[in-house]
Amino acid sequence: MNVSKIVGLLLLVLVAWACENGKRTESEKEGLALSGGSEVAQDDFNYPKEGASRLIREWVDTREVKKDLPHISEKEVSQDLFTFYSNRNFKPAWNSSTAGKLLNQIESINKEGLNPDDYAHKELRSLADSISREGANAETGARLDLLLSATYLKLADMIATGKVKTGDLSGSWHMKPEKPDSLYTHLQQAVQGQVDASLDSFRPRFAQYEKLKNHLERYTKVQKEGGWLTIEKGGKLVLGDSSQRVVAIRKRLHSTGDLETPPDQWQKPALYDEPLVRAVNRFQNRNGLEVQPEITDKMVETMNVPVETRMKQVMLNMDRIRWFSSGEMPKTYVMVNVPEYMLRVYENGQEIKQMKVVVGKEMNSTPIFSDMIEHVEFSPYWNVPNSIAEKEIWPKIRANRSYASKNHYEILDGWEADAKVLSLGSVNWSKLNNYRIRQKPGPWNALGNVKFMFPNEYAIYLHDTPSGHLFDKAERAFSHGCIRIEDPAWFADWLFPQFNLEQVKQKMNDKEHEVVQLGEKVPVYIFYLTTFVDNEGRINFRDDLYELDKKLTSEFDSVL
Repeated sequence: MNVSKIVGLLLLVLVAWACENGKRTESEKEGLALSGGSEVAQDDFNYPKEGASRLIREWVDTREVKKDLPHISEKEVSQDLFTFYSNRNFKPAWNSSTAGKLLNQIESINKEGLNPDDYAHKELRSLADSISREGANAETGARLDLLLSATYLKLADMIATGKVKTGDLSGSWHMKPEKPDSLYTHLQQAVQGQVDASLDSFRPRFAQYEKLKNHLERYTKVQKEGGWLTIEKGGKLVLGDSSQRVVAIRKRLHSTGDLETPPDQWQKPALYDEPLVRAVNRFQNRNGLEVQPEITDKMVETMNVPVETRMKQVMLNMDRIRWFSSGEMPKTYVMVNVPEYMLRVYENGQEIKQMKVVVGKEMNSTPIFSDMIEHVEFSPYWNVPNSIAEKEIWPKIRANRSYASKNHYEILDGWEADAKVLSLGSVNWSKLNNYRIRQKPGPWNALGNVKFMFPNEYAIYLHDTPSGHLFDKAERAFSHGCIRIEDPAWFADWLFPQFNLEQVKQKMNDKEHEVVQLGEKVPVYIFYLTTFVDNEGRINFRDDLYELDKKLTSEFDSVL
């Protein structure tokens, strides 16, 4: 449910109304005084609860929130509110203490890359304080109570499933957040005093979330102090060069922690020396640049990305993490971060291995999704997708009939498991889509000697490659979508504890196709983070390979 869009307009409308109508009438105050004030607890809001309860009962049902609350009339929201209030006999739920805790959460939500002003928190706090001090009539009290409940639902939904919903993105994203169970149960915890704990239960337990949150706070401080220096371009700088540009670069690298030596220990700040080379390499590495001693204009251009841009990049990636990680992560899993061109293996909650990968070109982008690794194929066949066969393989076979045999391709009469191998002479060239081209196992095979299968609708898997030289590139988007991994023998050995490394290598190289099922399936996440924190605690940035940051930005900025 997209509570954010449903409730967004409600907040300002109701707060404005309630501020105009928030004070008790004199007769109501007198009546309360005569009763000894027994209706109001020590930290309670000051309005007639029985009257408010009657109004809540009138306004809330399973289909819509009636009368003056049209912006939360959508069925799913109404059902949560109806269940919540009916379980408490429609009595008002919030008091000044729990409302204060909710508002404190809202006012600190900027630390998680979200905007407190999306929740009319200033007006809500003013209204709550006013009702606590001076009281209000029953209608205003009922409206305030519903407003606080709706605000909680909006905040909880946003923390759990993201500010922007995945359905608003392009077709390249197929990983959807796990919807929390009925929000009214968490709302019940909140009004009982557990506001912080109930909201915290929605936050991702993927470690990168908290790490990025810490760096966002640090970058916010830099932004408030005026940002960082802009470096002038001026051609390549090499070891031993001396100029004022070097001074500026030294200051810039110190401001982001790449150069740890404090300024009072800089003996020759204008000299490009060995300690500065190490800082330059550190900056290059965490920004996905070629690691080299030279300072290039490309590096300077990266250094000049404004801190505000980096802050927004962190916010977007934190929102993406909300899409795929609600609550605890599994103890053991595999993650491929596409913009980083890296695969990481986690066991018992700890990273135990990382390796380079080759991913899809922009025109053949690797889809973002999650699945379970089920089996491994040693000495695999490569069944050429029709799209590749049509554009690349069939034209070459037409031009040179020996191309198929020289490259170890064979033609089959379909895609069924019992399809038969045909001679090239029996092919009907007007119906090529009826045939399957596959490449035989061996060192020539495009999949290398092993592939790791998690059957999915996108026909994506991890595999070996005979083109190992591509792992030496800084940017590794060369495939048709599947993911080539740097150390397939290690990976297969890790997946199969019953085999040792030598046995795995033998299976990979004996040219006999073999399928081996995993004893226990392993989760795999094909993910997209353009900023992340490395094992040294340093924040990294990568190019927006498939422009998912770009596509997300306008949605992120416009959603309330």
